[in-house]
Amino acid sequence: MAYKITDSCLKCGICIDECPEGAIVVDEQVTDFDGLNLYTTRIDPDKCTDCGVCVSHEWWCPAKAIVKA
Repeated sequence: MAYKITDSCLKCGICIDECPEGAIVVDEQVTDFDGLNLYTTRIDPDKCTDCGVCVSHEWWCPAKAIVKA
């Protein structure tokens, strides 16, 4: 696996549906006091094909929390 999600993750969940391999998975979904859904995510090494799509679009991760491992 060439990528990881760092601690700077905002837990917004944008990346979850955008991964073409479905490698970004939710470990926990929490609804905070404002009604926002927050997602604790990780990259599943068994599904990740190192395609690089997760880091190819700047809008994809507003926190730039997905980086090369």
